[in-house]
Amino acid sequence: MGFGTAVLIGTLLLGLPLATTEGDSSHWLTALFTATSAVCVTGLIVVDTETHWSVFGEVVIVFLIQVGGLGIMTLATLIIVMISGRIGLRARLSAQLETKSVVAADLRRVLRKVVMFSIVCEAAVAVVLTVRFVTGYGEPLGRAAYLGLFHSVSAFNNAGFALWPDSLMRFVADPWICLPVALAVVVGGLGYPVVFELLRTWRHPGRWSI
Repeated sequence: MGFGTAVLIGTLLLGLPLATTEGDSSHWLTALFTATSAVCVTGLIVVDTETHWSVFGEVVIVFLIQVGGLGIMTLATLIIVMISGRIGLRARLSAQLETKSVVAADLRRVLRKVVMFSIVCEAAVAVVLTVRFVTGYGEPLGRAAYLGLFHSVSAFNNAGFALWPDSLMRFVADPWICLPVALAVVVGGLGYPVVFELLRTWRHPGRWSI
């Protein structure tokens, strides 16, 4: 229901004239496909992101990417936490004896950690990209920050959206663009539980759980 609602809202917003550079409403199928692709972080597009969508449309897309990425990561984290038994005793007893689910306090704690992990990682990559766009490509600070944030969120959530017709091909020889983006893809793909455990027990691989 959550993903469906996000797709529906995204479709309605992307269908507005305000969402396109031409000021005309997109075909409903274009809006639906783009919203679905963003929420489900597939990266598939039927129109060029940079030329078809306005800044408003691009903001809607990156917001949908963030919502979809957080949803997937939160769900995966909860499943891993439940399987590995790393929920508090109170939650496990409650799950076994009463509701068969994680209690609200544990849900909030897990969600808070996932959100903070995502924000910190995305912000770090966005800062590096912003500095590079300013110093290496002469972009104004505001535009550079916008490009850095958009591609940081897209990379961390494995969405594949970019604001150039050739994606990131023009930066193929620039390690200050490619490496932060690649790192964001890897870290976002691994997710909070894996990264947290690696950081906590990186010296003792034998303690890593499945």
